[in-house]
Amino acid sequence: MAKRGKPAKDRGGAKGRNSRTGALTPAVHRRTPPGIDELGPVFDLVARYFALLSDATRLKILHSICRCEQSVSAIVNDTGLSQSTVSRQLGMLYHAGVVDRRRAANLVHYRVVDPVFVDICRTVCVQIAGGIDGRQPLRDDLLAFAAAH
Repeated sequence: MAKRGKPAKDRGGAKGRNSRTGALTPAVHRRTPPGIDELGPVFDLVARYFALLSDATRLKILHSICRCEQSVSAIVNDTGLSQSTVSRQLGMLYHAGVVDRRRAANLVHYRVVDPVFVDICRTVCVQIAGGIDGRQPLRDDLLAFAAAH
């Protein structure tokens, strides 16, 4: 608050009025870097792609199918997850284009069709395992996982 008789310090920038209160508000000018608006949709897609890696359940499923095609029942056996959980997560991966499916009689088989996705998983596992010195068994398990895929 300004002292009586002295005007308030001008903090710079154009001022506007708050539509609700009518009070003066400093204008905030942010300059958008060139090309950033055009990249917005790309950043959104990349974020959705990486979000697929953010769930331990999906990582377990990917671990089960990254080397060879597996039926849903085989994935359930490999992961210990329920059939409904596996099916729901596979559906997300399928719609994202990471896995493909094939029906054979009454079984549905899934396989990874996006090798970059597996490479990203492997790279992250190796990086994390490299930083786990105090927990040697976990580190060894992660490195073995990465080497196998």
